[in-house]
Amino acid sequence: MEELIYMKQILFALLLVLTTVFTAIAQTQPAIIFSQDIVAIDADGNMLPSVKIEPQTMADMQTYNFDLGRQRLLRIETNIKNAQERGLADVVATIERSYNYIESATGLELTRGILLYLIELDEIPYAYSFRASYEDASQWGEVRLALVDRDAALAGSHMPSSLTDLLYDTLPHELGHDVLDKIPQLMHDIDGNTSHHTRWFIEGVCEVLAKGFSRRESPALYKQFLSLRNVDAVLADTQIHTTLLNWAQDNNNGMALESDLYGAAMLTLMAWTENISLRELLGKLKARSESLVGADLVAMMKATTGFGPQEMIRRAHTHGLVLNEKIILAKNEL
Repeated sequence: MEELIYMKQILFALLLVLTTVFTAIAQTQPAIIFSQDIVAIDADGNMLPSVKIEPQTMADMQTYNFDLGRQRLLRIETNIKNAQERGLADVVATIERSYNYIESATGLELTRGILLYLIELDEIPYAYSFRASYEDASQWGEVRLALVDRDAALAGSHMPSSLTDLLYDTLPHELGHDVLDKIPQLMHDIDGNTSHHTRWFIEGVCEVLAKGFSRRESPALYKQFLSLRNVDAVLADTQIHTTLLNWAQDNNNGMALESDLYGAAMLTLMAWTENISLRELLGKLKARSESLVGADLVAMMKATTGFGPQEMIRRAHTHGLVLNEKIILAKNEL
C-alpha cells in the first residue's frame, strides 16, 4: 500500500503485485521458481515497460548463511559486494528478533527458515519482473525479495523503505501465517475453493503481530504503518461491516477495499485481544478437537469477551480512533 501511495504522488499507479512460487521440472531435477511482478501505468494510462531482474544472470552474486537456531537457516542471496560493511548484520539481527517475537507472542514455533534475495540496482524500475530458482524448498518458510538503490544503507535511519517495510511489517506478518499453519484446526481459504470465512481472523492476527513487532522496534515506523491502514475511518464504513466476516480469498474487491479490510481485521483483533492475550486465544484454538470456521470464531469471540461481532466492531472502531490520535500527535511533534 505504501508503494501505491508513493506512485500516486509521482503520477504513477501500481496495478498489480503478484508473487508466486511454483515448480519447474527440468530434465535434470525439479527447481522451485520464485517470481514477483510489478505492473505500472503512467499518467496517460500507458503500460510502463517491465524490466527483467534475474539474479542467476547477475555478476558478483554472493550467498550468506546464518543460523537461526533449531536447524533453521537464514540465507541471503545478494549482489551487494560490501554488504557486511553496510549493515548486513543488522538485517540478520532484526530477522532473528522477529522470529523470537512471533514465537513469544503466539506460543507457537517457527520451524523453517528464510531465503531472502537482497538486490541493489542503479535505479529501481517502476515495473519489473523478478525470477529466481532454488532447490530444497522444504527448508524455507518464506522466500522474499528486497530491491535497494545502489549504495543504500542496510541499517540505521537511512535504510530504504523497501527494506524497512519488509523487515518491520511484511516479514512479521508472513511469519504470522507460518505459525497459524501450525493450528490444523483453523481452516484456511484456498484459491478456487469454497471460503471458510476465517480470513478476517487470520489476517487480523498477522496484522496484530506485524504491528506489535514494529511498535517494539520502531515507534515511528509503527505509526507510519498504522496510518496506511486508515485506522480512524475504516470501520466507519458500513460496507466494511457487511464484508469483513465474509471476506474470502477469492473476491472481486478493489485494492482500496482489500487494504481497508486488512485494517478492519487488524482493529477487530486488537479489540478482541484487549480482553484475552493473543497467546491464550491461539492456545484455545489449538486445544479444540474439531475444525474451526468463521462462525466458530465468532462464537469464541462472544465466549471470551461477552461481545458479539457488531459490538466488537464498534469497539474496534473506537480503538482505531484512539490510535489515530496518537498518529496525529506524533506528526505534530515532528
